Amino acid sequence: MKWDNQDISAHRFESRGVLPLRDCNIEQWHDIALFVCSSGLFARGRGQQMQELVERVQRVVPADAPLIIAGDFNDWNNHAGYLLARELHLQEAFEVKTGKLARSYPCGLPLLRMDRIYVRGLSVQQTEVHAHYPWNKISDHAALSASLILPA
Repeated sequence: MKWDNQDISAHRFESRGVLPLRDCNIEQWHDIALFVCSSGLFARGRGQQMQELVERVQRVVPADAPLIIAGDFNDWNNHAGYLLARELHLQEAFEVKTGKLARSYPCGLPLLRMDRIYVRGLSVQQTEVHAHYPWNKISDHAALSASLILPA
């Protein structure tokens, strides 16, 4: 698997990045593009970061390729979701399965919808929020997971 980190920091006070994992081979025969991101706390910076992410994906991922973009979007108003749906034809896994975004922050008592798993070209089978031990020892955000299947 190949990877690199694209710095998408909006200002010098917080470091942010997109970690594209290229040539991710799932079950040895399917190529799926996977990006992990951590967006900034301020709306203006998040907007710039999401635009850079969209441009990167459009440059390096074929428009019909299966795609996963997941991470901490710090996006309580879901602006990123609208942009990613419009520009990259992504769906958010929890919205697909439950009709609403997952509550993921703070981990001990998740109230805010900050983290996402966006998918394209994959079927969402199951989603889960992991907010209890041992997951609550890893981060102040609850871990999210999704079981995904490539359609036949």
